[in-house]
Amino acid sequence: MRTATLLTLPVLVLAAGCSSQPEAPAAPTFHELMKDEVDANADALWDITNDAIDETAGIDPAKMTSATWTQVATRAEAVRRAALKIATLDPIVVVKPGVKISDEGLPYGHTAAQVQAAIDANPQTLRDLANALAQHMGGIAEAASAHDPAKLAPLVNNLDSVCEDCHLEYWYPDQKAAVAPYRDK
Repeated sequence: MRTATLLTLPVLVLAAGCSSQPEAPAAPTFHELMKDEVDANADALWDITNDAIDETAGIDPAKMTSATWTQVATRAEAVRRAALKIATLDPIVVVKPGVKISDEGLPYGHTAAQVQAAIDANPQTLRDLANALAQHMGGIAEAASAHDPAKLAPLVNNLDSVCEDCHLEYWYPDQKAAVAPYRDK
């Protein structure tokens, strides 16, 4: 009897292990998507295009190679996809418990709880801003894929403003009034 029980135990453990469903991965937080996907790729895109800026703030095609055009398109597409992920987060969770956001504790830097409260009060605006970023990045990817400096330059030049729209709404709302006179000029 004891031997039968000992032989049955491994079979039961194996069956339990096989029948359990793997845990679904937790959805990324808003901060993780921003830091790891949006910011990382947008910074790389800016680095590439900044090296190709001419004296009129356009993109000098002579400073772009086939590889750099591809890198810009790839980075823009990565940001586009990340922005679409942000637009569809439900619920929108800013950070995991215990995680601080960038600039937390600095002057005008809000805490994760403050950002979460602002998003909770108006999640549709965040989704709209994320969709606007996705659309803008789609334009950058398209222009880069076509090797079109005339289309690419204004999109890259306006990218900071597109990003800033969200930052001022949720991350640094105290700075809105200070920045307003300099925007849209």
